[in-house]
Parts: sequence; C-alpha cells; structure tokens
Amino acid sequence: MARFTRTDLLTQALRTPLIPVFYHAEAAYAKEVLSACYQGGVRVYEYTNRGPQALAIFAELQRFVEAEYPGLLLGAGTIYTAEDAERFISAGADFIVSPIIEPEVAAVCRRHDLAWLPGAQTLNEIWQALQQEAALVKVFPASHLGPAYVKTLRGPLPDAPFLISGGVQLAEVPEWFRAGASCVSIGSKLLPGEGPGGLAARVAELLVQIEAGRAVV
Repeated sequence: MARFTRTDLLTQALRTPLIPVFYHAEAAYAKEVLSACYQGGVRVYEYTNRGPQALAIFAELQRFVEAEYPGLLLGAGTIYTAEDAERFISAGADFIVSPIIEPEVAAVCRRHDLAWLPGAQTLNEIWQALQQEAALVKVFPASHLGPAYVKTLRGPLPDAPFLISGGVQLAEVPEWFRAGASCVSIGSKLLPGEGPGGLAARVAELLVQIEAGRAVV
C-alpha cells in the first residue's frame, strides 16, 4: 500500500509548491541532491525515468526517503505507459508524472489512489486531464508559454491546479505565481553544474520568493 494518497500529494504540493525534477545515474549523488532539497524545505520531489538504471535507483531513493525523510513524497516522472507506472508504484512511488495524457496511466493511479500529474497545454488538453482526475495538471513546456498564458487560462479554469514545468527560470518564479500557478517544477535551473553545494539555501530562498508571489495574487 502506498504511503500517501492522491489527496496527500495535492495538500502537500500546495503547502510547499516547489517540486524539483532530477535524474542522475549514480544513487549516491541523487541522494545528496534530494537531501539538500529537503533541507531547503522541499516536501515533494520528482525523480525522472530517463535512464536504464532509473527504476533501480528510484527504489534505492525511496528506501532512503522512508528511512531518513518519511514526510517527503517521492514521485516518478516521465511515465508513458501503464506498465511503467505499475513498476514504479511497486518500487514505492508516491505519485506519477506523465509528459502526456495517457488514460491507462490515469487508471493505474486511480486504482492505487495515487496522484497523477499529466502534461497538457491547450484548454482542451487541460480539461481532458481534469476529467481523468489529474491531481495537478503540468502546464508544459512553460518556457514557450509564459506567465501571461497561465493568467489567460485562469479565466475559464479559475480553480484548476496548475503545475508549471519546463524551462522555468528562477528569476521568473514569483511572476508565475502572480499569474495563477499552483506549483512550479524546476530541474536543471535549480542545480547548476557545480553540484549540490548551496542547493539547500537556494531552495529555501526560492520558497520565500514563492510565498511573496502568492501573497499578491
């Protein structure tokens, strides 16, 4: 049985609305990055399925999280098929992130009462994702859309839970929240090439900026 439900994910994501996205082929380094993010205040974290060892490393990360950071929700990203969703859920995934709207993946998540976060862009796609009971809709790729696009979406979909993802610049994060973002997902921009040194402080500062952005909505 999963440690967290769909409702748990949505509640925590709205409480700490920064979700790092990360992949690395070495488990020890992946643990360092995850630990730094947790120390900075992150409580929802996505490890992506982008390499041949992704499942094995994810399983090791989940055991690490359960032992060291039991309040952290660790999800699996870049999931396209129901089979991959089942494999990562069996390895302990607390939520599933998909780049696309795949009804079979949605059905797997519903069966396990796990949060499903699919990628979408148009109004029709977002509506389809919500009809499939997406916990958060990943508005992707954000770098090609801009905050004004999310602000426009808020007209017909004032209550939709939007996760902004894909090329988000750190300096733009408060603007995304002023435009109506619910959460933001950041990958390489959060972790410069020098490694996890200073990452905890960077995460903590970004969460402060997010709160400032949400305060003026």
